[in-house]
Amino acid sequence: MKLKVYPILLMACLNTTIFSCSKKSITADLTITNVSLIDSKNGLRKNSTVHIKDSHIIKVDTTNTFTNTNKHAVINGSGKFLIPGLWDTHVHLTYNKELTPTMFDLFMLYGITSIRDTGGELHLVSTLKMKADKDPKNKPRVTITGPLLDGVPTVYNGANNSPKLVTGVSNLGEAKKQIHLLNNANVDAIKLYEMLSPEIFTALMHISDSLNIPATGHVPLSIDAIEASNAGMRSMEHLRNLELAFSKNWDSLLLERRSMLSKGKDKIGMKLRSNIHRSQRAHALANVDTRRKEEVFRTLKNNETWQVPTLTIMTVASLQFFGSDEWKATFKQLPKEVEQDWLERLGKFLKIPKREEMITYGDWMLKTTKELYDAEVKIMAGTDTPIFFLTPGYSLHEELALLVKSGLTPMQALDAATVQPAVYFKIQDKIGTIEEGKIADLILLNANPLKDIRNTTQIESVIKDGKLHNRKVLDNLKSKLEQQ
Repeated sequence: MKLKVYPILLMACLNTTIFSCSKKSITADLTITNVSLIDSKNGLRKNSTVHIKDSHIIKVDTTNTFTNTNKHAVINGSGKFLIPGLWDTHVHLTYNKELTPTMFDLFMLYGITSIRDTGGELHLVSTLKMKADKDPKNKPRVTITGPLLDGVPTVYNGANNSPKLVTGVSNLGEAKKQIHLLNNANVDAIKLYEMLSPEIFTALMHISDSLNIPATGHVPLSIDAIEASNAGMRSMEHLRNLELAFSKNWDSLLLERRSMLSKGKDKIGMKLRSNIHRSQRAHALANVDTRRKEEVFRTLKNNETWQVPTLTIMTVASLQFFGSDEWKATFKQLPKEVEQDWLERLGKFLKIPKREEMITYGDWMLKTTKELYDAEVKIMAGTDTPIFFLTPGYSLHEELALLVKSGLTPMQALDAATVQPAVYFKIQDKIGTIEEGKIADLILLNANPLKDIRNTTQIESVIKDGKLHNRKVLDNLKSKLEQQ
């Protein structure tokens, strides 16, 4: 039998047989020894060593099996925990243009090595994606949808102090034009929004399917969640409008919404949408049909329609976690004008009494997230940063904590921020777990996140595309941000 000799083995083993060589030497750019590995595919692996060369993990084994001949690139990971780099799958890079220039640094500071931008002006988000692609060792991986594709009237059209995140689509010709424009710009997905008509929504879904572009978004108010899933929506954001689909009279509520949309074509989109939610949400939450809800769950599972609960934004009014000193301390890392604006607005917001309906809705979000998971519906972690005082990067760690608060285990929460986004984008062979051949996007933690999910904030180092950003580098980055 001819033995295969791998190039990673050095001359140390050539003076004897491979079988008698107790340790194998390897040349790596970086080696982490004696570390506990955590990922949702392989579980917890103690006493492990990870070798990284160029941008990839080239070997994972038990400590003491291999040694790195490059002694200056060895980290003793004793008492530490290595997890895959985290995703925030619901981000708006251009929502606050004063904040945009610092968002990449904020994500890196908090170990968010990949993001999905879910709505922004195409030329702006495309430019940001190109910048990230050119500097993968220092910036997060960026995927984009381009602008929201919305109906008439549109929401987030730049009017009334709202950011411009949307393109209005009122007929089939415009639908075809916009999809092909986005396709030519190499977007990673398209995002459909709440004011679309059934006809335009269906047309957009057909075109995106033919071009193999995944569609995400809010379930349009003019259709039912089951219909949207069956049409091929690959993911739904915020569990938006699922509660309407659970109602005992979901069909009559649907007809009522269509009537309100038809009569409100000349109204302001943001106000019309809010009025519809206000008129139906409380009723739907109080009149859940268990069989109907289970039918929705089965449909989402069978169609593999991911849910992105964004619990941070959806419970923000009820839990008000951003009122803590720890949360407000992260504002120091924002541009000074943004920091002052957030502190001023936050102070005013915290003086407003909590509304009972927001508490009810927040509780429903947490409960339904766990029910979806138990029904084997796929879940991804996202936040909606930087809306509503959600500090980029830091907010994803709160999302993980809220997923656990909803009833998921810490490992299941980590899965939602690592493996599931990779599967969603069909790049699970490249990232998401700690395995040989995977891109080295990793976070070295000083405490075990399986014991307390908030330990994901105990970051010792971030490794991006094989490059080590140790605590000294991260502290320098933090100081730079605080001095802007």
